[in-house]
Amino acid sequence: MATTSAKPELNRRSAARARALDSPAGRLILANPPPFCVMRVSRNSPHERFRINYISEGCQAVWGLADTEIAGDLRVLWGRIHLDDLPHLSDRLRTAGRAYRDWTATFRIRSLEGDAAARTPRGRKEIWAVARGLPCPDLPGDTWSIIVTDMTAQVQAYADLQASEARFRALAENIPGAVFRYRLRADGAHEIFDMTPGSVAIWELPVSEIGNDPTPIWQMIHPEDIPPMLESVQESARTLQPWHYIWRLTTPSGRFKWLEGRGLPRREENGDTVWHSVIIDVTVQRKKDEEIRRLADRDELTGLANRALLRGRLDEALRQRLADGGRGALILLDLDHFKDINDTLGHDAGDIFLRATAERLTESVCHEDIVARIGGDEFVAVLPEIASEEAVLATIGRIAARLCDEVHIEEHALSSSVSMGIVFFPRDGQTPNTLLKHADIALFEAKAAGRQTHVFFSPALREVRERRRVLAEALRTAIAADALSIAFQPIVEASSNTHKGFEALARWTLDGQPISPAEFIPLAEETGLAVPLGKVLLARSLSLARKLAQTGIDPGTISVNVSAAQLREPDFAATVAAMLEEHGLSPTQLEVEVTETVVFGRFAEQIALTLRELRRLGIRIALDDFGTGYASLAHLKRLQVDRLKIDQSFVRDIETDPDDAVIVRTVIGLAKALGMDVVAEGIETHEQLDFLRRFGCDLAQGYLFGRPTTREEDLVTYLNNTEKV
Repeated sequence: MATTSAKPELNRRSAARARALDSPAGRLILANPPPFCVMRVSRNSPHERFRINYISEGCQAVWGLADTEIAGDLRVLWGRIHLDDLPHLSDRLRTAGRAYRDWTATFRIRSLEGDAAARTPRGRKEIWAVARGLPCPDLPGDTWSIIVTDMTAQVQAYADLQASEARFRALAENIPGAVFRYRLRADGAHEIFDMTPGSVAIWELPVSEIGNDPTPIWQMIHPEDIPPMLESVQESARTLQPWHYIWRLTTPSGRFKWLEGRGLPRREENGDTVWHSVIIDVTVQRKKDEEIRRLADRDELTGLANRALLRGRLDEALRQRLADGGRGALILLDLDHFKDINDTLGHDAGDIFLRATAERLTESVCHEDIVARIGGDEFVAVLPEIASEEAVLATIGRIAARLCDEVHIEEHALSSSVSMGIVFFPRDGQTPNTLLKHADIALFEAKAAGRQTHVFFSPALREVRERRRVLAEALRTAIAADALSIAFQPIVEASSNTHKGFEALARWTLDGQPISPAEFIPLAEETGLAVPLGKVLLARSLSLARKLAQTGIDPGTISVNVSAAQLREPDFAATVAAMLEEHGLSPTQLEVEVTETVVFGRFAEQIALTLRELRRLGIRIALDDFGTGYASLAHLKRLQVDRLKIDQSFVRDIETDPDDAVIVRTVIGLAKALGMDVVAEGIETHEQLDFLRRFGCDLAQGYLFGRPTTREEDLVTYLNNTEKV
């Protein structure tokens, strides 16, 4: 407590402080709080140099350089540090790096030679800086967040104290933060005295309530921070090493703050320890650091964990399950046809839908589960510990049901099904990369199965994926080298067996082994090779047709299959017309075959437009595999198809399966009513042909009339024999 005789001295000091506050120097200091710079540095291995991944705008104020001058090179900043301070700083960094723990260091930053007044903050020759480094274990590699604060004013205050108590007080009372002396008595009691006016701003209490007794200050501190803070004070008193601590508190007005304190201890003759201390409010700096961590850990759009944070959490869950022998699960999710939302309503609507998906996915899992967005419309749910596969299936069911609910955006009610690939760990992989890779394989199979389903990973799926990868690379090479071939299979008039044309069928041989079109055609569509493959096959078909015509025998109409990707090309009709002219063929000699799933699937309007352009050129349109998809009478009326092809699956058992017989008769009747031709595929027996003739089938195709062949001489022989019939 202050004595009565001390009051005049306090009043004299208060008046001096007021005059100093009102001076130009005092106003300048209050208007310019200590500059600080936040940066993040990282390296991938101990053998590499650290690089600066992020540096705040405060780099100009602290280091005297703009971020463009630094250009991510930590050596540029290292070269600014005073040579006398480098050994101490290097030692601090090595010690912290080995232990992977927080570090602090004080050092001087030199001015740029030849430009000191203009480039050094506030024109000084050098500044004193305090740096604090925080490890970032959740980020990949060896990553640190560093805050560098200009503490020149505080250091100068201490220097003035040593030179003159009066000069010290004139400066200390006006710098931001609280400057004071703190006493730990030999009997364990605490005292605080000689506080500057900045203490009021820090603790929001008048000096009279804090003087001598620091109890009100300790009562503000976060309960979790009190024991370690007391320990830090005791350790500094025992070793007489500088005291440093960062802690949280809540002021009487309810404001939450982060404070950073430093003190230089001195042992008095009576055994007391006295610190000359300074405390500054570092709440802004901490928020900056937290923002950096948030940006590094979280997906900006949804707020979910991003890929980097997911890997860290997944790695932790893996280690736990390997240690306790338990099991976890990872679910990789992909929204089916999400691109349609972006294409039709724009990316703003797509973003709203993704945020809603993130919320619903989070609601569908347990609190301890991890939910992340790893890019586009792909999400991940990690179940760190599961009791059984049934529990995983229950979670999958909740997710599928919840994500199928409609999302209302403006006047639109949007929904999307979801495909999922699931892995168990550590069974299916013991690293995050392996688990994500295997989950992606399972997800791919779910999509290939028609989407809106889930698939559990198995080693067999990995083998299938590897074969697809090898085939895709080989197919790309074969297309570039024009190494595929075309087989022609005859199409005849059903009533007379008169030759009418050929269907062109793709053939590919790899290392002496034929690859089925049922395998490599879908593979081309999945890998973006459908358009170049289709162009090569069309050119091969037209070239073979021209060679046959040059023998003097009309090969008839050449029927060529085209993919949805080709029909989506805006200039596809013009490309086909140019290729016909190049090979000297008439448009009436070409028929384009499309399947129901192509015509009535996604991009139906664009495909229908392309087909109309082809018909205007004189090219016929055939609907292949009719009856196996979901074509309706309305679709057929809108599309204006010239020919229906009955799939061989209906023809195969036409004599023994009454349902197949009814379907075939119905399709023939439907085609006749709509003015279309009918081609029956897969005819192998005379009995099948007789059935089709009875019900008026126009054209026939199958082994009964000829197998597909790539040999030009065999085709010429076939045409010559047909001419003689």
